[in-house]
Order: sequence, then C-alpha cells, then structure tokens
Amino acid sequence: MAVTKTGLYLQSSVSALRGVGPALVQRLQRMDLWRVQDILFHLPSRYQDRRHIVPLAAVQPGQECAVLGEIISVEHQRGRREQWLVALSDGGGRLQIRLFHMAAAQRGQWQTGRRLWCFGELRSGFHGLEMVHPEWQMADLPQFQAPRHLTPFYPSCDGITQAQWRRWVAQALTLLDALPDYLEHRLPPQWPGLRAGLRLLHESADEIPSPRHPAWQRLALEELLAHHLAVRQTRQSGIPQSAPALHGGTSLWERFRARLPFAPTGAQERVIAEIKADLARHLPMRRLLQGDVGSGKTLVAAAAALTALESGYQVALMAPTEILAEQLYMRFRQWLEPLDRDVGYLVGSRSPRARRETLEALASGRLGLVTGTQALFQEGVTFARLGLVIIDEQHRFGVEQRRQLLEKGGMPHLLVMTATPIPRTLAMTVHADLEVSVIDALPPGRTPVETLVMPDSRRPELIGRMQHVLEEGRQIYWVCPLIEESEILELQAAEASFTDLRAALPGVAIGLVHGRMRAAEKAEAMDAFQSGAVRILVATTVIEVGVDVPNASLMVIEHAERLGLAQLHQLRGRVGRGMQQSSCILLYHPPLSAKARTRLRVMRETHDGFVIARKDLELRGPGEYLGTRQTGILQMRVADLLRDESLLDKIPALAERLLREDPDAARAVVQRWLGNRLDYGQVG
Repeated sequence: MAVTKTGLYLQSSVSALRGVGPALVQRLQRMDLWRVQDILFHLPSRYQDRRHIVPLAAVQPGQECAVLGEIISVEHQRGRREQWLVALSDGGGRLQIRLFHMAAAQRGQWQTGRRLWCFGELRSGFHGLEMVHPEWQMADLPQFQAPRHLTPFYPSCDGITQAQWRRWVAQALTLLDALPDYLEHRLPPQWPGLRAGLRLLHESADEIPSPRHPAWQRLALEELLAHHLAVRQTRQSGIPQSAPALHGGTSLWERFRARLPFAPTGAQERVIAEIKADLARHLPMRRLLQGDVGSGKTLVAAAAALTALESGYQVALMAPTEILAEQLYMRFRQWLEPLDRDVGYLVGSRSPRARRETLEALASGRLGLVTGTQALFQEGVTFARLGLVIIDEQHRFGVEQRRQLLEKGGMPHLLVMTATPIPRTLAMTVHADLEVSVIDALPPGRTPVETLVMPDSRRPELIGRMQHVLEEGRQIYWVCPLIEESEILELQAAEASFTDLRAALPGVAIGLVHGRMRAAEKAEAMDAFQSGAVRILVATTVIEVGVDVPNASLMVIEHAERLGLAQLHQLRGRVGRGMQQSSCILLYHPPLSAKARTRLRVMRETHDGFVIARKDLELRGPGEYLGTRQTGILQMRVADLLRDESLLDKIPALAERLLREDPDAARAVVQRWLGNRLDYGQVG
C-alpha cells in the first residue's frame, strides 16, 4: 500500500487530507467521497485557461482573463459597504481591482510597488475597466507560480470552495503512481492508461478534456464495468447453481397451438425457443422478457408454463394487482382447462375456505399452475415441485419479494416480464445477470392507436366525440391520474369526473374503479365493463396494466401532463386491442412545462415502446426511471448511461475475462467505484 511521507494512503479516510476537519468530512461523505482515492475520481465539471497573461492595454469588457501588474495605489473606502480599490499597471495599461471582505493578514499584503496576479471577469466601472473580487496571488513572492495547466472546477456543495478542492486533489495526486490499473493489458493499446488519464483530467496542459476524451471514456468504461460486475456478483453469491431440467415434451404445446385462433408471431416463436433452451438446462434460468404493450407476452408465458407442467413441475405466476392476477387466472383457465390442467388462484381477498383448498392442492402437487399476487410467497404457501416462477410487470416488485417466492421451491427457473421496455443501457447494468429476450413485433391486426393532445378547455367538444363512439357500440376508458401523491385526492378527482360524465351523458351506464375499493368491488366493476353492461369506465391508474377489453376503442386521460412517458404508454395500450381504429386523447391543463410538452409530443409522434423508454430515461434519469427503490444506485460519477452507450458492447466480454483471469481484481474494481454503495441487492 503506497503512502506519502505525511502518512497519506489511497485508502485513508478523507479526514487524512490537510484542511479537512469533521464538518468537511461529513460534507464529503454526503457526496459519496470517503477515501483519498475517491478524490482522484471526482472529476472537474469545467476548466478555465488561466495560463496566458493578457496585457492591460488589450483587455475588453466581459472578458475573463489573467492579468499581471504593479500596484500603484490602494484606496480604502468606508461606508455602507467597506471596500478596497486597487489600481494596477503593467506599463502599457491600467486596471482597477475592487475587493470586499479583506482579512487583516490579506490587507497587509496590498502595498504600492508590489506585483499582483489576478484572474477574473472585466466589466466597465466609474473609472474604466475593473475586476470585482478576482482570484489573486502576490507575484513577487518566491512561491508564486503562474498556472501551468488548465484550472479545474469541481462539482461541489455549500461550504466547500474550489481552492479547497484543488488542494485536496493535489494531495491525492501525489499517490497517483501507486493507484492500481486493473485493466492494464486488458484493453487495446489506443486506450490511455488509468494513471495518465487521471493526471490529464485533473491537470490538462493542452486541450480542454470533454466527456468524449479518451481519458474520460477510459474511466467511464471502468465505472460501467464496476456496476455490471456488482450486479452479477451480488445476485450470484450464495445461489445454488442447480435447477430442474425441464425438457418436457411437445404434446401440450402442440395441442394448445392447435386451439389458438391465430398463429404466434415470428418474434414470439423466437423468444419461446430461447426460453425452452434455458429451461432444458440445470442452470437456473434468469430471463427478462421485454415486449411492448399488446405484443403477446402472456402467450410466451403460457409456452414456458406448459413446458414445466409437461415435465411434472409446478408453475407460479405472480402479478402486481388483484385485477391483473384475476385476468391472468381467467386467461389461463380458458387456455389450460381444455388440456385437462387445473389453474389455481391465490390472492389476499379470497375466502378462507377457497384459500385453504388452493394451499392443499399446491402442497400435494394436485395443482400444477397458480396465479396470484404477493399472497403467493406468504407464510403457509408450500409447493410440492415448484419448477418455474413467472413474474409479470417485474419492475413493480422488489428483490426481496422475488427472493421469497423463489425460496418456495429449491431453485426454480425465473422468467420476469415487462411491458415497460428497459433501455439497453439499463439492461446491461441493472440487469447484468439476466438474459434478455425481446418481442419486437406486434401480432397482425393490431392497428396503431391515434393519439391526440388537447387542452381541457375543449372538454365539450370531447363529450361530442364520446357520444359518437358510444353510438357505434364501442366503450370508453376515462382515466384520472394520481394527484399530488395523494390517494384520497385521486379518489376525489375520479369521483368528480364520474359525477360530471353522468350529468353530461345521461342514460349511459358509467362505472367507477379506484384503488380504495375492496377487491371484490373492483372485480365487479371490471366484470361489468368487460361484459359491456358498463359503457364508460372512470378509473384511476389502477387499470394501467393487465386489463383487456377489445371493445374499448377510446381512452381519455385527464391531466396527462402529470404522468411519465412509460405510464402514458402503458395506459394507451389498454385500447387498440380490437380490430377497429382506436384513439387516446391526452387532456392537459395549461400552461405546460417544457418537459410536459416534450412528453406529450413524444406520445403523439411514436408508438414504439423502446423509443419512448429511451426518451423517458433522457427526461428523468436512471434513478427516477427505475423507481424509488433504485434511486441512489445508478448515480454514476463519470459515466453517462445515454452518452456512453457505445461502451456497453465491450462490458460483458471484459467482465468475463476479468472474472476468469483475476477475480480479486474484479472485486477491487467494484470496491473502487461502489465501495460505500454496495446495495445492488435492492435493485428491483
């Protein structure tokens, strides 16, 4: 371990740096800077060029520059605001320096005849050009040295000055030669070395290094590698690598396919083949299935489930809401009962008797497939031979919930599904341990949903359009989004819209569903809408996923400006499920913020879930995109998940090589970048 003569180590606490007391230690730790080594990886956000002295005769108003001259007068002005006016000359021109807040020791240095170096912005004053409170040094002292490299400016917080950052970085740089380069000899020769790259970024003597500079990219690559390795190592630690090989047969699948009124798409067939290949191995499948709204993920889940059932194993299918769990239950009953396979249903609202019967059937092995909510992993739920766990809308579950369900059966295979496409940048970091399958085509006959954006002042016009849709025998969703994170206010908004619509459309059957209703009431309201008895369903965003009513051809979303792109896209996917042209109307209340305007424009212009997901990531950032459970995890120091996407192709092979050749180095890379943030087990 390298150490300076002052006893400073790379792994020393930041408190070992000169000038860092307890209060500054706390500020640095809040910025996730704990060790001296961390200071090296705290890179400048911008640079100034202070190396060139500009003659005073050539300076211009608004110019930011360095000047050097002799003090020819010092005037101390008292009054409402004490200040010092210093006249500076270099023989060819003059400049006035205006200073405030002078300590006594500093005031003693300002004497006529002394030489002064200043850097600041020039502006016009009463007596010509002046600099107000510039940075300065006495140029006639032996220790004076004009800047020889670009002056860095570091991301900071209240209570830490740029001068302090530069002193701390200078101390850390004395240890640079001892900093291990774990990727040395593992990168092509055109990549700069770690140490040379860091020195250039902190002390560039030539160009201003941008994030596209090879030195910056070298660090971004290592940071992305660290996040990738952290996910893999955390998820794989302690996991027994043996699962039942589900070879199954083809008879159930072939009988199932023969009953379908349509043929699976080529994309569905490809993904099914990928999943079946995984299931046939003893290594537990960990696969993420991404498919846009309406792409047919449920059919792929059925193919996986049939493989497990034909192999003699049980399947658990978990959904985030009782509405979605019941929809899946009804769908799988419709599909599997003609194949002589029973389907169970386990949610919190089931009667004690029904729950007891389902639990007994699971424990005995009589029941092969069960759908449900979090109730599936609660105490008392036992499986005889759990071979496959399928989780729908996986981003709504935490890892702890997934782990509890997986523990119900030795080491079952895991398939997680999402209709919220995860941009490639996130999939390769957050989901580094998962193989990713993508259904990249919609089933034939699905027509794009026409999307319109209009202010809520046009509500009367909208009522007229709704009457036309109703006359054609179609149904309508009316969605009221979350208001100020309050379920009560959301309910009030939904009830107000329900009342207004009943007044505007007398004689039309209108239903209401919201999060505060009991499960049985929600199910009753949804059943009435699905059967056609209810023509308009006023709902909160509880209907975001899972609801499938092909006759619904119009969706109106109130206050669409309050919702994120992913949620808007999910909601829009509830219509367009039949053969008729469908529409989604995004009502907004002006004025719109710039971000809200962008979101609504994106929704109007594209139906591609992956385009929408990428734009959502750009607008919100990774922490917010993934949800609150992940918010501090992907706060990158150097890398940017969108800007540095081109680096991601190099990560998997580099990770494999490092783990194979030097596992200790792989652990050290993770420790370097994530030392005090090793909480990837919380990634949902």
